[in-house]
Amino acid sequence: MVEHRKHDRSQVPDGTRALACGKIGKVIDISKGGLSLIVLDGAITDMTGEFSLDILCKERRIDARQIPGKIIWNKDISFSAISGMVYKKIGVQFGKLSPAQQKQLLSFS
Repeated sequence: MVEHRKHDRSQVPDGTRALACGKIGKVIDISKGGLSLIVLDGAITDMTGEFSLDILCKERRIDARQIPGKIIWNKDISFSAISGMVYKKIGVQFGKLSPAQQKQLLSFS
């Protein structure tokens, strides 16, 4: 995969989660321009076009709401033969952020 990132990514605390379209994903890393997260395969079918994310991190006391984003890539990362579940890693590009949202997301770097 060719690297297309414009911003450096920061690792996030292990318990950081994102809620989008009623689905929860584990946030892997984040930058000024977006984030990557792990979700169950079925979750991304609801995340078409533009949507909003809530990013929650108890360790850093971050509760960023209504972050605009859209999926720009996804790939299968694991499959459980027992449960039949496929996990995907997805890349989400942020949309236009308010100054308050930008400040909250800077707390990760």
